Amino acid sequence: MAVKTEPTGERQRNVEEDLTELSSLLPVTLHDLKSSVPAPMPMREAMEGSGLGKRHAGALLAIAAAEPIGVSELAKRLGLLLSSTSTIVGELSRAGLVERAEDEHDRRRTIVRVHEDHRDAMEGWMELALAPIRNTLERLGPPARAHFMEGWRILGEEAAAHETDAEVCEP
Repeated sequence: MAVKTEPTGERQRNVEEDLTELSSLLPVTLHDLKSSVPAPMPMREAMEGSGLGKRHAGALLAIAAAEPIGVSELAKRLGLLLSSTSTIVGELSRAGLVERAEDEHDRRRTIVRVHEDHRDAMEGWMELALAPIRNTLERLGPPARAHFMEGWRILGEEAAAHETDAEVCEP
């Protein structure tokens, strides 16, 4: 579903107006980004044959974007507990989609990468999945792109701080 945007007028909008618009844009945009490009057929077959779902696809994309990556770093990127991430990585490994290896420099650390058999398909999938984001960044001039990125970093910080505050408030 495409989101309609209105050009900004001369009147400066207040924070509440922007918040209202952003709260309607975010869910639709994130949904569209997640569901716009299905996994390539061989990967989809491997995932479905192993009973893997959408959470595995997100982890697989994150691994491909940063490989090789440690399981702890992957957990941080996904916003999941280390135990949950280890389970997902194990399931992806059993499906033959990723390879796990011991870090040569720190034997306690597990390194994950996309399995060689799926690397080309994964690179193509990544290119398609990231195209809307790449196109957005390319359409923005350098100053607007810098502000856009700064806004996302601040949003990430605020979301992380809010999560920590919410954990403190739980009984």
